[in-house]
Amino acid sequence: MSNPAQGKTDPASKPSAPAASAAGHAKPKYPGIRVTCNGNFLVTQYVETRITDGGVFYPITPSTEGGEIYQQSFASGELNVWGAQKVAVETEGEHAAQGGATAYAVQGRRTVNFTSGQGLVYAMEQYYHAPGKLSTMVLQVGARALTKHALNVHCGHDDFYAALDTGWTMMMAKDAQQAADQGIIMRKVNELSLNPGMNIQDGMLTTHSERMYLAPEAEFLREYLGAPDEQIDCPTPAQRELFGPKRRRVPQMMDLKNPILLGPVQNQEHHMNGVVARRNNFNEPILGMIKEAMAEFGRLTGRHYGFIQEYKTEDADTVFVSLGCAADNVEAACDYLREQRNAKVGSIHVNVLRPFPEAAVIEALRGKKNVIILERTDEGLAGDNPLARDIRVALGKANEVTNFGSAVGLPGLTPAETPRLFRGAYGIGSRDFRPEHTLGAYEYATGASHRKDGRSEADGETFFVLGVDHPYAVISKDTPSLLPTDAIAVRFHSIGGWGMITTGKNLGSIIGDFGQFISEQNPSYDADGFLVDKLFVMANPKYGSEKKGAPTNYYLTVAPSQIKVNCELNHVDVVLCCDPKAFTHTNPLEGIKKGGALVWESSESPEAAWQRVPAKYRQWIQENNIRIYILPGF
Repeated sequence: MSNPAQGKTDPASKPSAPAASAAGHAKPKYPGIRVTCNGNFLVTQYVETRITDGGVFYPITPSTEGGEIYQQSFASGELNVWGAQKVAVETEGEHAAQGGATAYAVQGRRTVNFTSGQGLVYAMEQYYHAPGKLSTMVLQVGARALTKHALNVHCGHDDFYAALDTGWTMMMAKDAQQAADQGIIMRKVNELSLNPGMNIQDGMLTTHSERMYLAPEAEFLREYLGAPDEQIDCPTPAQRELFGPKRRRVPQMMDLKNPILLGPVQNQEHHMNGVVARRNNFNEPILGMIKEAMAEFGRLTGRHYGFIQEYKTEDADTVFVSLGCAADNVEAACDYLREQRNAKVGSIHVNVLRPFPEAAVIEALRGKKNVIILERTDEGLAGDNPLARDIRVALGKANEVTNFGSAVGLPGLTPAETPRLFRGAYGIGSRDFRPEHTLGAYEYATGASHRKDGRSEADGETFFVLGVDHPYAVISKDTPSLLPTDAIAVRFHSIGGWGMITTGKNLGSIIGDFGQFISEQNPSYDADGFLVDKLFVMANPKYGSEKKGAPTNYYLTVAPSQIKVNCELNHVDVVLCCDPKAFTHTNPLEGIKKGGALVWESSESPEAAWQRVPAKYRQWIQENNIRIYILPGF
């Protein structure tokens, strides 16, 4: 489908699969267009550049790419799906970017900002006033660790945790597909609730991970969101009081034809009135709006979301609760624990953080024995880390309902139905989160192991850490890869600045296109009419801008089924090593399977290259039938 106002083909408007499956099931109206890209590209190019009137941003890793992609779309003259032009503004800093984005949104324009880490907290002052000005903008966050004791540009949840009390709606995605989908859902909810929102995905681990996704069709965006200048029915009594029975979908609050008092100075007589009035007039309807918007999204696309996502929790006595891409890793570990140990274990991902969906959480945890809450932060001076605090409050309220009477919208819990909470800190600054960490947390919570300091759950200790050498650390001796059967795992060894990340991204994209080709050659469809994929890819870097000139890695996995494990690959089939001096500072053969292959950059003869391999590895190579190929690639 071409954009008639532009004359260019929309990048996600080509036809998908047939209208119905062979089994005769009706297919969702808008199943999406298969693309292979990373999370930043999916959210920015396939969503934000196509639905917004403008982007106001400042570059900061790992969200810089979002602004770059948006700027490129603007510079190329791409129109949005309504045929309208957009603006792209790079400001002098994140504080100015958020101020400008709020102002642009208040003018009745769909607006996006991209930020992470220090950028998010630098703009903190600007967040508090945006809800009161009825801004409907979306802030796309690539979650990043804050500078607590050292600078880190990798994944952590410190940044958006710091903004939990700013009054913004907040959604969290466990993968880029969910980030793109929830970005669309959030846009609809923001414009109904007249409240701004933060749409969050894991920095680096999701923003920079190459996978196969479904991009939204242009017609779906038009139908689901509607044009910003359309007239809609005011959805709440408070809005009807402000605007009358109808209003513009994205209100123009600064309208010279209808002047209002917005953002004044207020003293003792008035300020609190507005603060507490937001609770019942604007905040409390938001969860209902999210529920309806998610349901409509599911009907149209076949991709269904809720306040939380549950995985094999029905019969589970122990469940994990997490945010972001850790949930996929946990789900893979749950499968392993069920298959290998007959363990009744499941996983919950929290999709909506603000407003916190207390009733959904209470019902999901009802009757469980152990709940293991994993968080990508550590607030050592607080009573608990943020997600655990919210869950404790919800369970405490549920106990109060049982003891003292009903509360509107909240179910009760008896003491027998109330689980024991375990809390773990993991993955801060993209610290590798491995299968043995999830298994170790399960073993600790179920009394099968101790922390390194010898303390256990029997001693009343419910806090632990994963992935680092620490007195509170737990880890399993069981170290499975948890990759799908018949997966091919590849590890790259290179030097920062030599183009390895670009190579990996390109290779991932090529494999994704090849997978689409294979699926379409002999197509089969599931019960919902979706084309069944026959090849899956996941590619992600061990990235760091400071690594220019230093050793670095990239990881790529190809499999015939979905790949859930997102961690450094220690079980690999192939090592691609373009660093001719790799053996002088690392062991590129580490973790390679028997019969695996090493492709090594070398311009020497096979005999000379063999002598460059340290003697201690040569016998191991022969014993494990490792095939070595040399390639004069330089």
